Amino acid sequence: MSSYVDREWFYYLKGRNIHLYKLLGGSSSERITQSGVIKTLDRELMYPNEDIADGLRVEYTALNEPYLSEALETTTAYASAITISFGDGDGAGSTDTINYTSGLGDFATSDKVRIQGSTSNDGDYTITSAASTSQLLVAAGSFTAEAAGERVTITQIPVEDSSPSETSHPNLNRMLSLACVDYLKAMIADKRGDIQLKEYYMREFWKKVGDNESNKRKISMTYPVSPYAVR
Repeated sequence: MSSYVDREWFYYLKGRNIHLYKLLGGSSSERITQSGVIKTLDRELMYPNEDIADGLRVEYTALNEPYLSEALETTTAYASAITISFGDGDGAGSTDTINYTSGLGDFATSDKVRIQGSTSNDGDYTITSAASTSQLLVAAGSFTAEAAGERVTITQIPVEDSSPSETSHPNLNRMLSLACVDYLKAMIADKRGDIQLKEYYMREFWKKVGDNESNKRKISMTYPVSPYAVR
């Protein structure tokens, strides 16, 4: 943030969007609106009146695949440490390796993982073998040799199903998947001419969609700590 680093800032998460606000307070704060000049008497939130050049980094896992080979709820394998290293062609059959004491036991063969925080190997990879809890193998030529030292995070992400079938999973969480079921039931009822049943399932559909949106909304408040504050 280019200025106002000593002020209170708020962020509001809504789906994939993040809204930043600046906390105003005191009668000295004035701003021009369509209805005239407003003088702030109490605390209120407003959008920042400056551009963010540095200091803010937001990352999301973007999934554009329409169908997945596994449910989103099952992709929970995770590892993070400063003792994770990468080998270039030193695994069985000259494959590349991810090495980490004994914290890789939750990953399985054919899992797709996202690596973040490394010096040279950030990216998405597919595990070719997970026979050891201390080493994962990926295809040869994937990694640049890198010693441990950086805080590296390995997160399992869903695998795309390029040939979807009735066993495939839509790229939706559980709540939205249930909403889709209600929508399909509504369309079937509409085709049969049962308008009352259709309206019932459409209400259930929008209820689940609304619940899913409300589950995304999180508000976090942060306050600067005065150097003279009592701790």
